[in-house]
Amino acid sequence: MYCKNCGQKIDDDDLFCGNCGTKIVRKSETAAYVPKQTQNIQQNIEQPWNTQQNIEQPWNTQQNIEQPRNTQQNINRTKEAVDDINYDYTKLPTEKPSGIKSFYFMDFLIRLGNKENIPLCIYLVLNVLLIGAFVTAVCALPVGWGMAAALLLYIASISIAVSPIGEYILRRQNGCKKIEEAAVIERLEPLFREVYYKAKKQNPSISSDVRLFINEDECPNAFATGRRTVCVTRGLLTWSDAEIKAALGHEFGHLAHKDTDRILVVAIGNTVIAGICYMFQIAAIVMDVIIAISSLFMRNDSGFWVRMVSALSRFLTVIVIRAFNRIWTQIGVLLCMKTSRGNEYQADEFSCRLGYGDALCQLLSTLPSAKPKGLFANLASSHPASEDRVARIQASMQANTISAE
Repeated sequence: MYCKNCGQKIDDDDLFCGNCGTKIVRKSETAAYVPKQTQNIQQNIEQPWNTQQNIEQPWNTQQNIEQPRNTQQNINRTKEAVDDINYDYTKLPTEKPSGIKSFYFMDFLIRLGNKENIPLCIYLVLNVLLIGAFVTAVCALPVGWGMAAALLLYIASISIAVSPIGEYILRRQNGCKKIEEAAVIERLEPLFREVYYKAKKQNPSISSDVRLFINEDECPNAFATGRRTVCVTRGLLTWSDAEIKAALGHEFGHLAHKDTDRILVVAIGNTVIAGICYMFQIAAIVMDVIIAISSLFMRNDSGFWVRMVSALSRFLTVIVIRAFNRIWTQIGVLLCMKTSRGNEYQADEFSCRLGYGDALCQLLSTLPSAKPKGLFANLASSHPASEDRVARIQASMQANTISAE
């Protein structure tokens, strides 16, 4: 054996080189010596249970994967809490009908088949028959063609009525104006946003672009028309904020149940019939003028008597036509108001579910409590008696409290 440093020959029992003093390391000692790092590597190679444990029990990794999901859930909850505080109804989803119901007019026709709308259907049929008789008589058409023409005319009229055009016309007729006073906007806008937000969460089918208008009437009131219009009167501003929110919740109940479509149908039906009546009045006036001019060329006193008879005929015609128009309107009211009273109960319950039951009872208690007197007045009343409405609201609130417990 020789020294690796100087090449001097070394005996087997030497520990150091006699020439240069270098320590002698033999092969047996080198093989026996294993560094600590090498031992750890060897242990991992011979005993891979740590790696296997990480493979068989990846719960640490899975937990790290699930943590971002929990973080996202917390973010969503925070956003919802912020939206609840700000009542940002624009971020709420709108549930739109699918299939054939996605068409405004077809959705309306399908809902006409409900049991509570039978009186309204009767009114529509009577209107079509009356218009058909008029078209048949004026245009000298066969009865079948006259009725078909009347049906098409009425369908076209209803299509316009339930469209944004019809809603705009009703706004104009009811004196709905855009709110421009800063003080009124500052008071009503937060109340409207709160009720709108809660109503849309309760019923996502409510339109996402409902607008608030004001009417200059000094009598406290609120009403909804079409599917995107809520209007309050100037007199409603005398009520407390809680009572205003209760009234708005009631009107959003009408929008949620689409009760306002019935008002549109009655209005357009009355408009068409009124138009026919006015045409008869114009025809009577024109005929009277023609007869009066012709009588000027008659001899003796015959022309005078002809003018007198013509004037009397025109007077009687106008009276009969106006009386008929009024009676026909009242028939529509009688057929449709029973359904309307049922809708008022539903709208009260909707406002109650939004959390405005107590305030709604309070404002109803301030309204006139006397029930309509007489058969016709009772039938024509679109709103039930205040006592009945308060009793139903209190019963509904009590039932909700019991179910919650």
